[in-house]
Parts: sequence; structure tokens; C-alpha cells
Amino acid sequence: MSTVAAPEIEHGTPRGYRQHRARKVPYCEPCRVAIREYNREARRTATQAQVAWNKGLTGEPEARETRPVGRDCVTPGCGQLAELPQPAAHMVRVEEPGSREPARWYCAQGCAGYGQALAEIRAIP
Repeated sequence: MSTVAAPEIEHGTPRGYRQHRARKVPYCEPCRVAIREYNREARRTATQAQVAWNKGLTGEPEARETRPVGRDCVTPGCGQLAELPQPAAHMVRVEEPGSREPARWYCAQGCAGYGQALAEIRAIP
């Protein structure tokens, strides 16, 4: 039985970089530089269709509507202690057993989730 010697690594090329990886040999600096340049050029010359295929990441990201939570909410009575009567019909009472955060009334938008998270965190001993 005879063995065939593996060809020499083509240092300083992207192919050489892949040969290092396949043989589980530490990468040399010329191969690292070559693969960086190769990847930089590939990103620079990518078509819009190629970029769109990457989970739709094209163009500038759209600014999302921000929603107030906690102290920044403009809804009257949001964050008010639950010892007081319900400030409005759409308010949600948030209370977590064992929490250091007292029960409070929050609006049903993002604030109720904020209040629930706050209460759960403050229930951790």
C-alpha cells in the first residue's frame, strides 16, 4: 500500500488559506492577508440581488416607531401604584409575588411588559 503525499500549500492565496483549514494547520500571515483581501473584494463587488438574498439586508434600515415605557410614558396614570383606583379602563395591573416592586397600573402598550419585567427582576433574591 502506498500513500500519496499532499501537495504543498499555496501560501499567499485564498486557496492556500482553505488548504490550511482543511489540513488543520495553523494559518500563516500571507494566507490570512490573502483571504481578507478576497473577502473585501467579494463584498465590494456583490450585486444587489446577492445582498438581498442575505436576509433582505439591503439599503438603509428603516427607523422604527419608538414606544414609551416606564417613566417616559405620556399616558396619564401609567406606572401609578395599584393601591389607588384604576386610572383608566385600558390599564393593566402588574404584580409579581415576592417582588420588591409594588403592584402598579400600566398602560396596555409596551409599558405593561416593562413593568412585568421590572417586577420579575426585583423578585430575584
